[in-house]
Amino acid sequence: MTYNVKHVTYNKIKIALPDVVEKQYDVVIGGDLADQLVVFLKKQKNIFNIVIITDNNVKKLYGEKLLSNLKTSNQLVFINLLSFSAGEQHKTQKTVTDLQNKMFRLKCGRDTVVIVLGGGVVGDVAGYTAATYMRGIPYIQIPTTLLAMVDSSVGGKTGVDTVYGKNLVGAFHQPIAVFVEPKMLLTLSKKHIKNGLIEAIKMFMTHDKEMFDYVRDNYGAILKLDKSVLQKIITRAIEIKARVVIRDEKERGERAILNFGHTIGHAIEKLSNYNLLHGEAVGFGILVESKIAELLGKLSSDVYREIEDILGKMVKVERLKDYKIEDILRETKLDKKARSGEVTYVFLKNIGRFCTRGGKFVHGVDEKIVKKALTYFI
Repeated sequence: MTYNVKHVTYNKIKIALPDVVEKQYDVVIGGDLADQLVVFLKKQKNIFNIVIITDNNVKKLYGEKLLSNLKTSNQLVFINLLSFSAGEQHKTQKTVTDLQNKMFRLKCGRDTVVIVLGGGVVGDVAGYTAATYMRGIPYIQIPTTLLAMVDSSVGGKTGVDTVYGKNLVGAFHQPIAVFVEPKMLLTLSKKHIKNGLIEAIKMFMTHDKEMFDYVRDNYGAILKLDKSVLQKIITRAIEIKARVVIRDEKERGERAILNFGHTIGHAIEKLSNYNLLHGEAVGFGILVESKIAELLGKLSSDVYREIEDILGKMVKVERLKDYKIEDILRETKLDKKARSGEVTYVFLKNIGRFCTRGGKFVHGVDEKIVKKALTYFI
């Protein structure tokens, strides 16, 4: 639903998970973030502490200002700002433990609300910190990157990486609210805009051909950070994510569709020592997994070329030559979608339509086919 308050337009999407009142929350897109956050916090009961968690980069951009604003408007509540070193390499259990120890020293109890301020890494780390602190305390998401806005801030996935792979330790812990301020994207490079756009277009590939076409036709405006174009893309991506999460919160079925491109993508991301951005790695994963679908006869060559054309603007396909096929195959074996030792994949049958088989959303594939698909790139 779209609202217009004092000539500031914003969208609100309600996420109501079945049978659990505590898991109902709003995603607010646009409007005046500071005012909306203050109003929301004042409506919450029994808050004694607010802890803003961010990384050292976002702390300088937005964290200190947010801390000041909240201290001015919430004088009866203790408010603190915690930060950690930026980057995927710091998405670890150690970072979570360090943050929680600081919260213990601040005497934060279960009457504490965590405000997660940052991109996908911050969301995962701070969300997991909240999920496991005193067996779970509430948190609010304020995503600052396009990737976090369209995907990771919504749906309650939190977690950290291990030496064995990405996101292998974590929890499902839904936020109590998400506030998306597209103006924050003005500080991002084109590389990071493309990074987030890949996650949005992934959802359009699986669920909405019209929006896939919209991204293709408005690609230049997206890179110029056109506000109305970005707001439309962010809103629609969140609508898709919300609809899927409501039906399958714990990823026992349909939610696995949102991992399109992630079986190969996560493997490549880990092999890069996380020097690749997550969206870049997923872009490579989508290309390879779509090639697998084409080889299996599930996807036409014409549709594959559409996917190749749009992703070719966002990732440097030749970088796949930096990796060995055997290494990629080895890393896929620890993918979270694997069942009974079988690596599984999500496939498209067309833009906006995904493949299902016998009520299942993921598909096992003969490793020879996966190897053949990889040889097109490596």
